[in-house]
Amino acid sequence: MFQQILDQLIERVPEALAATFSDKDGEPICTRTIQVPNEALQLLGAYQQTVRRHLAQAIEEFDRGEIEQIAFATQEHWIIMMGATEGCTLVLVIQREGILGRARYEMGRAVKALDQQL
Repeated sequence: MFQQILDQLIERVPEALAATFSDKDGEPICTRTIQVPNEALQLLGAYQQTVRRHLAQAIEEFDRGEIEQIAFATQEHWIIMMGATEGCTLVLVIQREGILGRARYEMGRAVKALDQQL
């Protein structure tokens, strides 16, 4: 079922290149990639907890809330990370010219569906 949810996410975001759903330890639960090497996608999933922890430390002076999303851009891509239940994380890679708002919306829908399966 997890795989079907990732496949739907890729279909709904035309500029999507890859998605991975990882557990709290960064181990991939399922992955769907079109253009991004599997190893690179697995590294993104593994490092998301480290990134989240460092960002939380950086903002703790003015915001103690849970980090819900992380989005960063390279010259060619947007990489978006969104938290799910039990410390799991959904990571989506889209082309830079992709519509970030649509990707975030569809990721939110996917996270709800993934949470229901956990």
